[in-house]
Amino acid sequence: MSAEQRFAGGPEVAVPLAPAHSPLWFRGLVWLAPVLLAATPWLPDGEGAALPLAGQVLLTLLGLGLFLAFLLVPRRLAYTLTNTGLRVRRASGTFEWPYRDLRAQATGGGLGLKVGGVGLPGYYSGNYAWKGEGPRAVQALSSNTGQGVLLDVRGVPYFLTPADPESFLQALTERGVTVRA
Repeated sequence: MSAEQRFAGGPEVAVPLAPAHSPLWFRGLVWLAPVLLAATPWLPDGEGAALPLAGQVLLTLLGLGLFLAFLLVPRRLAYTLTNTGLRVRRASGTFEWPYRDLRAQATGGGLGLKVGGVGLPGYYSGNYAWKGEGPRAVQALSSNTGQGVLLDVRGVPYFLTPADPESFLQALTERGVTVRA
């Protein structure tokens, strides 16, 4: 299917995201946090409860809230091609970059260490070191840590992960965005 067929349509076209991917150890570590937060207050310490009942309930509710946040946050990431620009939705809000401000390129690199932001399985948003040619650091708005597209937005590098980077780049070219090889 060509980019024209895949991204043709009305004024707004949703861009499928690459499948969420994270190392198994990372997923385990992330999911361990809410489990420990919810369960630890209820474990006996030999002298009875270490916390009053209200504290135990509060920590359990915080753990359950964190668990729900982990389930819901990855679904907040979305890319949409509009008539005027590329709209990006993330957990903290939605914004749109005009096509005239974008430069794009395919990349073989990937995200390195998180410098600041959110790093959850299936949702990477914030500042990350870059492993690959090009910039030393990027702003991530991605569903996994590799196989994506680098966007230069007014001099700031962003890493996005559409499901089909080549078709996405073709669709950007058709909308007037300069795409580098």
